[in-house]
Amino acid sequence: MNWFERKILGFFVKTNGVFSKLFFSGKGIIFMLHRVLPEEEREQFTLNKDLAISPEKLEEFIFLFKTKGYTFVSLDDLQAWLEKKKKIKQKFICLTFDDGYRDNLIYGLPILEKHAVPATLYVTNCFPNGTGILWWYLFEEHAKKTHQFILKSSIGSYEFHWKNEEEAHVQFGRISESIKAIPTPEIESVLVEAFGKTSSEFKQLCNSLSLSWEEIITLSKHPLITIGAHTMQHVSVKQQSIDVVQNEMITSKKELEHYIGKEVKHFAYPFGGTFDVGEKDLEIAQKVGFKTSTLNQVGNIFESNHKSMHALARMPLGNSTDDQRMNYYLNGIYHFSTNGFKKNR
Repeated sequence: MNWFERKILGFFVKTNGVFSKLFFSGKGIIFMLHRVLPEEEREQFTLNKDLAISPEKLEEFIFLFKTKGYTFVSLDDLQAWLEKKKKIKQKFICLTFDDGYRDNLIYGLPILEKHAVPATLYVTNCFPNGTGILWWYLFEEHAKKTHQFILKSSIGSYEFHWKNEEEAHVQFGRISESIKAIPTPEIESVLVEAFGKTSSEFKQLCNSLSLSWEEIITLSKHPLITIGAHTMQHVSVKQQSIDVVQNEMITSKKELEHYIGKEVKHFAYPFGGTFDVGEKDLEIAQKVGFKTSTLNQVGNIFESNHKSMHALARMPLGNSTDDQRMNYYLNGIYHFSTNGFKKNR
């Protein structure tokens, strides 16, 4: 952000978003969520606490959006609006849930049904296949028991050391990037050694947290739920070869379509940050046949996003989203603080 944009941002903040709302709040927001857990379960985590929203908080946000005059739309509706095939009179909210956690069904769906709110579940196929390695949860457990983490793969060896659990969590960003850069064929063997776990232990954790194929099929038939793709193995696509990325997208789409018996039109890039998604990945998503693709990068949704259907911004939503941040989301200040005058990729 240059000095002029910083001046403008200061003006927007000082005027409580009155002017930013006119130009940068857009037509709506796509929100990114993951898990839905009761507060007592959510509080059992530290590093991964914000990966979950409590049912009460989810309902609170739904009430808030309705009070402010927003309507809730599906990704199909959003796609049709961007393609100018459908009109949406009100500003809108679009809810998306990543990965495919079973608690989305147990705790999330009843809230969505109660308020008739549509949502998209982006399924990572390795979750229902029982082959997912949920290393973000494994690391939280690992950091409580030891003071080091060693990764050895074909791209090099990395060692991380810490004095306490808090220091380990501070290093998690660097550790995460190191894990995501490991070539896909090596990931399981590398993490088996790094965590001192067995493949069967990885599978047990995956199965305990993930939706089954039967549950996904049931959800796909629900009028409020859209099933989207999220790759086969939850890979950081920018860090993998083009061949791997193409296979991850194509195979996940085909397998999901085989199980649910309908076209899978929407895709979310795993992790979804600038480290994880490059221009080539946007092109591949389009060539594979997805109609929309979403990021984990800040931004509101504008009519001009029809030019960037495979780089749609999403805002994170969770218990830690306080009133000020929510106001910044809705009045466009948060969008401008990150993107400046740019409205689409």
